[in-house]
Amino acid sequence: MKIAYFTDTYYPQLNGATISIDNFSKALRKRGHKVYIFAPKIRGYEDEDKDVYRVSSVKVIDSEPEVRMPLLVPNRNLRQIFGLDFDVVHAHGNGPFSVLGYQAARIKNVPFILTFHTIHTKYTHYFLNGKIIRPGVIAAGLRVFANVCDGIIVPSEKMHQELTGYKVKKEVKIIPSFIDFSRFSHNKKGYLHKKLNIPDKNLILLTVGRLGKEKNFEFLIKTFKILSKKREDVDLVIVGHGPLEATLKNLTQKLGLRKRVHFTGRLDENTIPLAYADADVFVFASNTETQGVCVLEAAASELPLVVVDDPAFENVAIEGKNALKPPLKEREFAKNVLDLVDDGIKRERFGKSSVKIAAQNFEPEKLVTQLENYYKVVINSHKDKKRILRRIVDRKAFVYLLKASEKVNKFLGLS
Repeated sequence: MKIAYFTDTYYPQLNGATISIDNFSKALRKRGHKVYIFAPKIRGYEDEDKDVYRVSSVKVIDSEPEVRMPLLVPNRNLRQIFGLDFDVVHAHGNGPFSVLGYQAARIKNVPFILTFHTIHTKYTHYFLNGKIIRPGVIAAGLRVFANVCDGIIVPSEKMHQELTGYKVKKEVKIIPSFIDFSRFSHNKKGYLHKKLNIPDKNLILLTVGRLGKEKNFEFLIKTFKILSKKREDVDLVIVGHGPLEATLKNLTQKLGLRKRVHFTGRLDENTIPLAYADADVFVFASNTETQGVCVLEAAASELPLVVVDDPAFENVAIEGKNALKPPLKEREFAKNVLDLVDDGIKRERFGKSSVKIAAQNFEPEKLVTQLENYYKVVINSHKDKKRILRRIVDRKAFVYLLKASEKVNKFLGLS
């Protein structure tokens, strides 16, 4: 098959969607499929993958990751979209680049599949501080988009139920994202202790994610304040960057935790496994996840988990086996974390169970086969279906227009 991925976020932005696209595309290529990736152009970043096509764009929302709109004036890579042959277009992200993928699919008369990675109704604070665009408006827009797709994928039952709440009528396929387990095993300890000057004897509580309101890091810092009064040999490390970084650092200063709460900033894909390897307990308090790839990475790194009781984590964090899942109450959460901090035998038992649970429920070959088979079903269904939307332009004329407009792009310095 020839598969076109359109995504609103990709490297160097490191998040669940990026990881999912990277891992699935590599696995599909190993099976002999051709996978093209179309993503926003990031100034100063060069791809080693020759099948990644960067499209010039402009930032429209200053979020993390930022939302970028493909420029209406096409460039060389945008022209190539319409010169390549695809059997299916698979979009990720529900934003402008997904819409571009939809347009490409309709012009080429191939099926369009969309993966919903994010509960966007929980992210309205990025849209003019949530004062204009309300969750109901977001839900209505996503419902319209979903119902024109030929196929819909979600990474968890939680996201499936979310779409049901939006009144999406199309059938939804659940295919979780997976990770490269080999990257998170047999890594040496010591990276965080050395980087952050944490005493060797101290235990590390680790959390990972975008430093945004929806990730609930403020809750974890306040929870750590309670725990810190009982144990002086424990530090909290927060990996990630985002719009609330300064606010969170101010909070640690206010609570007298400046020397015990550490911020690493952005870590690249090769360094992240070293951070997990040097931690003792993984903590996570976000209830806006659809799967929580960082929780899966922590489990693969043999870490015991303390996460909020949320259905997004049901197949990777199992209460009493590898995880504790307290409610979002600071004292109860702190009590559960302290339970693992104080019990080294339990930490070790939970950690070993984490690896087994992650491997069993997120086996890469099984999930790739599911995706591969789903593509075939959607493609065959599309061939038999009469299209409501017809191509409104001749392909050759459209490509000619793109070539001509590239001169304008060069003049603007965008190609």
